[in-house]
Amino acid sequence: MAGMIALAGGDEFRPAYQAPDHALLALLPAGLRPMVIVPTAAAHEGPEMAIANGARHFCALAGALEVKGALIVDAATANDSALAEQVATAGMVYLTGGNPWYLAQTLRGSATLEALRAVLARGGMVAGSSAGAMALCAGMRGRGLRGWEAGLGLAPGLAVLPHYGDVPGDLAGTRGALPDDVVILGIPTGVNCVSKASKDATPRYTEWQVLGSRPVTIYRASEVTQAREGESFAL
Repeated sequence: MAGMIALAGGDEFRPAYQAPDHALLALLPAGLRPMVIVPTAAAHEGPEMAIANGARHFCALAGALEVKGALIVDAATANDSALAEQVATAGMVYLTGGNPWYLAQTLRGSATLEALRAVLARGGMVAGSSAGAMALCAGMRGRGLRGWEAGLGLAPGLAVLPHYGDVPGDLAGTRGALPDDVVILGIPTGVNCVSKASKDATPRYTEWQVLGSRPVTIYRASEVTQAREGESFAL
């Protein structure tokens, strides 16, 4: 089955996400439960609170939704078999905001990363906000916001700039030395971008939809475009 990737612009679980996250839940196939919140990016910023905030937010949107937390905060917990199994059997996994480089470093090569792949293979959804969105992609801003480094690659061909404004920036200055086959999405707060994988032998995420009232800015190798609420775009 083809799973879904959702990328959010940041400041997750706040009122601005009520409508976009309600729309996101509506895309989740019936019977794929529960939701598991993974606060690895917030490991040094109150991960328990991140889980509690997420559970409160999503339960208010869908009272029947079972929301759990997987307290994956370091390399040891990222490779804990019980926590990885909790992630692998989820219908939807949500990676919170925080530190994107710590998130990518902690999950790279881990049992949790394989569990995220298992969720997608079962037709579930993997979502990430801000740091979570950045780390899910092929490329992510380097430390100190200079250059680019490898993300976790669950959303190939993409890089995300979260907390983005509504006015496009300079194409060359934004892309820098990013390879031509990687597209940047500038995603504002309060916006989700969601894609269902193709049914190819190697699933790809090439068709995306905007859920939220602010525009998403798309930086391809040779052009800058925008997509607005309800619109779809191809990479």
